[in-house]
Amino acid sequence: MPNPKNNARLDRVPTWHILMIILFIAFVLRLILVFQPEVIHNDGIEYIRHAKEVLTGNWTGGESSPLYPTLIAMAYSFTENFELAGIWVSVIFGTLLVIPVFYLGKEIFSKGVGGISGLVVAVHPVLHSASGSVLTESTYHFFIATSVLFGWLAFHKGKFYSILLFSLFVSLAFLTKPEAIGFLLIFSAWVLFFNPPKRKRYWVRRTVMILVAIFAFFAFSSPYLIRLREETGKWSISKKVNVTIGSFSEMENITSLDESPFDREGLSLLSFIKDPLSQWVRVGTGLLKSFYTFQQAFNPLLSFFAVIGWIGIIRNRSWYSLKANFYILTYHFFFFGFVFSIFFISKRYTSQMVSISIPWAAFGFYMFLEWVHQRWDFFKKKEIFIKILVVLLLMALFVQGRVIRPREHRIIQKEVGLWMKDHLPRGMKIMSRRPQEAFYAELPWLKIHQENVEEILREGRSNGVKYLIIDEGIEKDLPDLWEKTEDKDLILLKEFQKKNQRLVLFEMVYPE
Repeated sequence: MPNPKNNARLDRVPTWHILMIILFIAFVLRLILVFQPEVIHNDGIEYIRHAKEVLTGNWTGGESSPLYPTLIAMAYSFTENFELAGIWVSVIFGTLLVIPVFYLGKEIFSKGVGGISGLVVAVHPVLHSASGSVLTESTYHFFIATSVLFGWLAFHKGKFYSILLFSLFVSLAFLTKPEAIGFLLIFSAWVLFFNPPKRKRYWVRRTVMILVAIFAFFAFSSPYLIRLREETGKWSISKKVNVTIGSFSEMENITSLDESPFDREGLSLLSFIKDPLSQWVRVGTGLLKSFYTFQQAFNPLLSFFAVIGWIGIIRNRSWYSLKANFYILTYHFFFFGFVFSIFFISKRYTSQMVSISIPWAAFGFYMFLEWVHQRWDFFKKKEIFIKILVVLLLMALFVQGRVIRPREHRIIQKEVGLWMKDHLPRGMKIMSRRPQEAFYAELPWLKIHQENVEEILREGRSNGVKYLIIDEGIEKDLPDLWEKTEDKDLILLKEFQKKNQRLVLFEMVYPE
């Protein structure tokens, strides 16, 4: 268990001093990502398209929830570059994530655990890399952690302002990703069925707390919900994912786990009654897969320390800490048991639970440091040795993130796009399998859907496409591709090669 003397020594250091140091470290490390941006994701291009709609006044003009595109639109006023604006939004929220995770560790365990939690956030490879992406992840991580923090404080203390802050951050999380509406259910269930530590709460008080949280949430979220109602003709929580009660008269389709998040139609809750076996098998297999991908995102070393932390929580901690940690664990049950296993299973999505899992690993590592301090007497300067261990852990996490660059295979697309921007006339439409080349060329894009050259040419010409980009994957499936250059249907403009990757740029010829 933590050494009281060490806690007392650390308590003398002002909290804001510790926070400012960690925030500075997190911000400096994330500045690297501004100057070395990764190749934009497909979803990032959609967020930027949505941000452009926001600037025209159409703030619900995309398939995604509106908050992140709105933040990009606001940042664009300062950067005048949409991609850079999206990165800066992620950098800022990735840095600010230190604050709620620090206070989670401090509130549940101690200031020392809070400090280690904040430092891990600063260097964690998944959280760090997400801070350089034009994706919702960094923003959503911040709102998840802040919602969990204020949710616990509201449940524990029952203060009116804590409930309002909880509802506000749940609303912001919901406006970033729709599944965050489930946070209300978690909070309401805890208030309804459990008493806060060391006190009894009467039913009237419980009811008032739940009603305040729900009404505040809908008050904050109502502009978006009403706008969705006007556009779709029905009450829904998102354009992407539609969760309904369902109908017994017909079986609704359950979407594939492998589909893009922008292509899902919805989920019928009654499908669990009409066909329970297949749906619960789906949930069970999805649960195992989501746990596996989460462990990859979280880091095996941190998973090991989290296990040690939970051993300490169960064996030695107070009822306050037990309830607080089980409150956080409920969010894991919700995401792993419902959101991930049914809708999204990938490292990117399961990483959403990393931030609120870090205090458990930090507590386990803190216990390890105290064990070292108590038993390894042959180190004369044990305080220095313990600091070295902390630095080694942080370096191991950060170096792993810098070594693993999962989007290097997309660099050729950015290079091709920038070449086209410099060498092709403006306004010409591009047809390719992925949108990155057209995005960096700043040209209109049409996706290749067909499986043979004739159909590709037919669709391209019917949509006014001028240029066609073929990658090595498509080229293998088009045996008659090069015959079209001999027939003068396509003109070869340039070939791009990078290691084992190949992109070929053609000009489409229109028959007279």
